[in-house]
Amino acid sequence: MSMRLNLPEVTLACVDTRLPELAIEAMQRCRAQIDFGRSVLFTDAAWQGSVPEGIDRVDLVIDSVPAYSRFMLQGLDAHVQTSHVLVVQWDGYVLDASQWDPRFLDFDYIGAPLRRQPPERTVGNGGFSLRTKRLLRAMQDPAMSITHPEDTCICHDNRPRLEREHGIRFAPVDLASRFSFERVEPAGPTFGFHGLFLMDRVMPAADLDGVIDRLPDSMGRGQDVHDLCRQLIRAGRLATARKLLGMRWRAGVRNWKTWRLMVFFAHARLRLGSNRFRP
Repeated sequence: MSMRLNLPEVTLACVDTRLPELAIEAMQRCRAQIDFGRSVLFTDAAWQGSVPEGIDRVDLVIDSVPAYSRFMLQGLDAHVQTSHVLVVQWDGYVLDASQWDPRFLDFDYIGAPLRRQPPERTVGNGGFSLRTKRLLRAMQDPAMSITHPEDTCICHDNRPRLEREHGIRFAPVDLASRFSFERVEPAGPTFGFHGLFLMDRVMPAADLDGVIDRLPDSMGRGQDVHDLCRQLIRAGRLATARKLLGMRWRAGVRNWKTWRLMVFFAHARLRLGSNRFRP
């Protein structure tokens, strides 16, 4: 039996006012392998659910994605007393604690490499990221440009100032690629991941169905749902793909991408000897 990872210097933090139940599940997947200094869910005061023992709840108002970015950039600092904070989301969490590298703690920011970026702008994605208290404090500098999305704000818009004036250290690309992955394929196992479109690779089929069943149809407009649906069709997992196609249809996304998915779906059903798909 593998030993649990002990990270008393790290706070586990998740901000979610839209899908708090799924956020808790993601946090629990992390906590199943790691002992953190503190675990905290930031969510809407109107949510009437409860959090498991060991997770603190903090109520706040996040009414838009830009508002999420503002909180992550300048509001999170007040709630973190440890030297580091591991930021997770409902679709991004720890996969394998055995992939933890103590060198992750040597840097002020580490997240999955971003695709199609030069090395000095590659690190990294914020949806599953490790940040220091020092970085959170540096972002309080009035000279910082506060923009959306928050990971681009830190890693692109303000990186030169953070490095020059605050001594902030961003992890090198090779280490970041071992920490997490998103749109850039990793060379091997990683500590974590981020992205709904990757969930067919990281969780059992029944668990994925359970997640999709709880997603609002409005999420069908996103690229992640499109990409996950395409991957499921290619893998012959048509029952789950059909749920995602239904989401897009009900969300009113009836563009060429949706029709292309429907064609792929129909061909896959014919190949597998099933009946014709009807939206």
